[in-house]
Amino acid sequence: MAPIQGLKKPTLPPPTPRPRTLASVPSPTPDPAEPLAEESATAEEGTAAGTPAQRSEPPENIEGQKAPRPRRSRAEKTSTAARTSGASASADTMKPVSVSVPFTLAEAWRDRAKKDRASQVDVLLDAIVAHQGELDELVAASTEKPTMSDGLFDRGPGTKGERYVGVSLRIKARNLDVIDRLAEKHGPVKRSPFVAAVLTAYLA
Repeated sequence: MAPIQGLKKPTLPPPTPRPRTLASVPSPTPDPAEPLAEESATAEEGTAAGTPAQRSEPPENIEGQKAPRPRRSRAEKTSTAARTSGASASADTMKPVSVSVPFTLAEAWRDRAKKDRASQVDVLLDAIVAHQGELDELVAASTEKPTMSDGLFDRGPGTKGERYVGVSLRIKARNLDVIDRLAEKHGPVKRSPFVAAVLTAYLA
């Protein structure tokens, strides 16, 4: 059949595609961290509004157990240690002293220290301990000065040729206080006569 001039063949529209059936997508599972974030945000909002967030209280002590002692501050510990060490240091301070004794006694004192391989202070302390029950008699005997009469005057014994020397010592303050108290109690005499009396009996 011959086509007719001026007549156009109608163009049919393309067929409409059928819609595809999509599989149902499961709803997303809420993240467990999200509630925590919400709670944190709520706590921050409460704090900003003037309501402090609730704090967790420490667990109570179990019955029968002692509560922990409160810790002292570093300043309190330092102060206590300083007082204790200060008192101990003052008692253990080495004091230089000098006692005056007869020259022959000083020589015997030094020789005894060499023999015992000890210090002269140790020899002195040993002498006091060895004669502590008779200190009254020793001090009294050393302070007695017999007199001699020439028919007109009473004179003391001659001291010609007797020479005294100073012996230097280093002794703890507490031990020196004990020696001075003993000299006052059993004399009363000064330190040097007390030391000479005790050493004379000990080194005899």
